[in-house]
Amino acid sequence: MAEFRLVLPDDRGIMASVDEQGILSFVIVAGEGSPIRGTEMFDLMMRAFGSQVRAIAGVWRSGFAGQPSANLDKVNELTLAGMALEEAVGRTWTASRAARWGYTKHTILGASRGLPGTFTKIDVLLEKAEEVP
Repeated sequence: MAEFRLVLPDDRGIMASVDEQGILSFVIVAGEGSPIRGTEMFDLMMRAFGSQVRAIAGVWRSGFAGQPSANLDKVNELTLAGMALEEAVGRTWTASRAARWGYTKHTILGASRGLPGTFTKIDVLLEKAEEVP
């Protein structure tokens, strides 16, 4: 397993790991006032791991450690407005950052918890779309 950490003096930062199957898991704490934007942290992480990453795991929970969840908040905003869950997942912060690195295929894993507008748990896997020869 490979790891990446960038922890700032104010406890903001990123912690990430890639397992033996190439699945990347990470947590970012940035937000307003952070000297480094979350997008920059994501890009630093992706550059650090390079080709080791086969897929990106999204483990989105409501209220984790008292922090808002940018991904769940976006999913809830969009599904409350009538968008399908699968489409809303593709419009989240993580999905849009992953797409810039070629990870455009997303799969919802297991059962999500909640209803449109009130999801509290969603697990996703972001992968590169298979190329058709």
